[in-house]
Amino acid sequence: MALQVLVRLHGPLAWLVGRDELSLGLEEGASVLQALRALCRQVEGLEAIIFDPDTGDPRTNFLILLNGRDVDVLGGLSARLSNGDRLELLPLIRL
Repeated sequence: MALQVLVRLHGPLAWLVGRDELSLGLEEGASVLQALRALCRQVEGLEAIIFDPDTGDPRTNFLILLNGRDVDVLGGLSARLSNGDRLELLPLIRL
């Protein structure tokens, strides 16, 4: 694994997972989408919460931040990650 990314979960997500921070080891050049998929492999049951089963895309009721900035202004889910980056998932509605 070439890079480490810290993932912070907020609100009901943190409660469902049982913790608010996780560290992910990813390959160099990994994208935000790849990090989300890796997170779901690490935490059982999380994929059904984060990803829409019909489209395979992340649900729109989450704000995804990369180093405090909305990923939509950084290239979206294809934005590349660097070692030490911080991803945050904030639910926009109550689960």
